[in-house]
Amino acid sequence: MKSKQALSFRREYNMKGTLEMKKIYKIDIFLIALGLATLVVQRFFLNPDPAKAEYRQGQRATKVMASAPIRGEVLPEPEWELTFPAGSIYENLPPPAGLTPNPFLEVQRLVKANGPVRDYAGKDTDMRQLLLAHAGKDYLFVLQQQAANEMLRHELFPHFYMDPTQPNMLEAIGFYTGQLLEAKSEDAKLLYMCLRALKDYWPKEQIAQAALSTAKRVQKRKIQSPGDTATVSGYHRQVYARELKKMAGRLETKSNKPAGKLIDS
Repeated sequence: MKSKQALSFRREYNMKGTLEMKKIYKIDIFLIALGLATLVVQRFFLNPDPAKAEYRQGQRATKVMASAPIRGEVLPEPEWELTFPAGSIYENLPPPAGLTPNPFLEVQRLVKANGPVRDYAGKDTDMRQLLLAHAGKDYLFVLQQQAANEMLRHELFPHFYMDPTQPNMLEAIGFYTGQLLEAKSEDAKLLYMCLRALKDYWPKEQIAQAALSTAKRVQKRKIQSPGDTATVSGYHRQVYARELKKMAGRLETKSNKPAGKLIDS
């Protein structure tokens, strides 16, 4: 009797085990099928053939390039340059006849003598004394531009962007801006930066006058030498000449009066 019950129990247990195995087997088949379906979707829909995808991408790029307007390439801005009157004997910076040391090397000599400085006051004093020593010379306009570029670009503007309220610094920016204007510089961008820095320091009429005189001088070059606009420096000059005219126009609108007589150009 006991043996029959044991046999019946084993049969029942084996049947339950078989059913559990079938369930597991069905689950395994389902998971395998799901995995295969996922691979098919990824292969043919999410990750198509690379060659075909590259071809389609090339077609799209061609269509975009064909439909996009052709724009002129924006060239990088060059280093600063000096302005010389037409036919100037100093255009290539030959030393003035019979004069030593060469005054055109003096600004660089002062830069080396001062070295890297945190306080530009001593360097500023040296530059002003240099300009004073050569006052009235026919080559002074070269030194004015050299000194102004050195002080504005390397000393004054870095300090201005950290603290634009220092009165001594604004006086120095005004001084070297005046040097550029006296030298009839056509560095329209540098003068634009100077006049923006001086907007609350100089009278509006003075800024408008300086902006218009510089713009007139630069745009006159475009008429006299049309090829100049094809150069990188010429392109930047004309861009900022237009910005200077806009600046003067805005100032005239605020003050309700014209800029007045332009500085001789």
